[in-house]
Amino acid sequence: MRYQSTRGGVQDVEFKDVLLSGYANDGGMFLPMSTPTVSSATLQKWSALSFEDLAYEVTSLYIEEKDIPSTDLKDIYHKAFSTFKVPDVVPIKKLSDRLTIAELFHGRSLAFKDLAMSCLGQFYNYFLTKSQEHLTLVVCTSGDTGSSAIESVRGLHLVDIIVILPKGRCTLIQERQMTTVLDNNVHVFRADGSSDDIDLIVRKLFADSDFVRMQHLASSSSLNFVRILIQMVHFFYIYLKMCPSADEEVEMVLPTGGGGNVTAGIIAKQMGLPVKFVCAVNHNNILSHIMKSGHCLLGDVQVTIAPAMDIQFAYNLERVWYLISGGSSETVKTIMADVDRNIVNVPSDIIALMNSLIKVYVVSNDEEVKDTIRRCWNDNDYFICPHTAIGVSYIYAELNSSSNKQKSVVLATASPLKFPDAIKASGLSPPTSEAIEDLLTAPTKYTDLELGLDWTSIVRRKIEEITLSRKI
Repeated sequence: MRYQSTRGGVQDVEFKDVLLSGYANDGGMFLPMSTPTVSSATLQKWSALSFEDLAYEVTSLYIEEKDIPSTDLKDIYHKAFSTFKVPDVVPIKKLSDRLTIAELFHGRSLAFKDLAMSCLGQFYNYFLTKSQEHLTLVVCTSGDTGSSAIESVRGLHLVDIIVILPKGRCTLIQERQMTTVLDNNVHVFRADGSSDDIDLIVRKLFADSDFVRMQHLASSSSLNFVRILIQMVHFFYIYLKMCPSADEEVEMVLPTGGGGNVTAGIIAKQMGLPVKFVCAVNHNNILSHIMKSGHCLLGDVQVTIAPAMDIQFAYNLERVWYLISGGSSETVKTIMADVDRNIVNVPSDIIALMNSLIKVYVVSNDEEVKDTIRRCWNDNDYFICPHTAIGVSYIYAELNSSSNKQKSVVLATASPLKFPDAIKASGLSPPTSEAIEDLLTAPTKYTDLELGLDWTSIVRRKIEEITLSRKI
């Protein structure tokens, strides 16, 4: 198994080099050069596996024995998933009105990102311990990615992590999960802008291939394919829990921000998993506009109670376009050249293929999100976060509009504990915990990036400072 860039300029890359990277040198994103297929008989066999064992079976199709011996790979997953608060890692709850929710948020940071991040931290430690090299991770976040990335590597002496968050656009709990981490290898910046604004910092840094190489830069956001690879596992796990005989199609409803989850799902489908997707988004999205006409302009992002969706351009769309175009780098390069000018123009044949794979459901305002949070609690005594609520809104709308009896499941992306203000605004008393309360009074450490400053230069200098201080 080898990996290549979506833009065609980088090929035959090994797993380790994909892990220890961010964007490819040509500006593209890594994907496998071939996609293994899984038979119905194999799916049935896998249906009895634990999440940990299934992770090994799925990912060993992409990670060769010479990259990581099987005993070591199994040990990595054991260490990673033993950090979760529940033994089955991803519990599935069946509620009223045919509502089924897969809880992906039982890791350290209470978000679905922990499923992959916990493994990435182990992968980094595995390879860097062998090479005794230092790595600096650069991660931009709309809320949950940052804290999950921090938890995966905090305290590792061979890894430093820089996290850039949009100041005032995360919840207080999300921000505190990042700014209260005082470990010496954790460096948090609060930027006075949107998630799209801070994405540009990372793109600019990784565009300088010499700088990336000299400073040993990588990223553990979902631009790193290994994140996508691990996220594929929960699609297989959820499907097999809902349909162990592997003889029905299951509709996966995905609250969608950066698009990493649907990318993982599409690859799982190409492997043979009988699933289809609903991307549930808020009014900041451009996905619904793209799916209708193939054209839109990128504009301003409005702050909502679902901050992980306060994104205009889902950067993993580049991977989606590559996958559904049959691996056409020229198509991707043409589309992305326009995106760099804040314009999206997608060919009609690609739009047709997208519509055959993905349905988009839009929640147009925060009031609908709050109504859904309240209804789910009133009907089930069950709290959901505002992102999950956008997915649940789709299920409630389907109940009113059709008699469709297809199996559907909403992927719950974060714990409601992280969103007390959204739940309070829904007219409910928010849940809490001792750990959450402790965050509110803990000391903090961060640097602010003010408007008008050259954010990329500031972060670049910090990276150089880290490299100098960590030389082995």
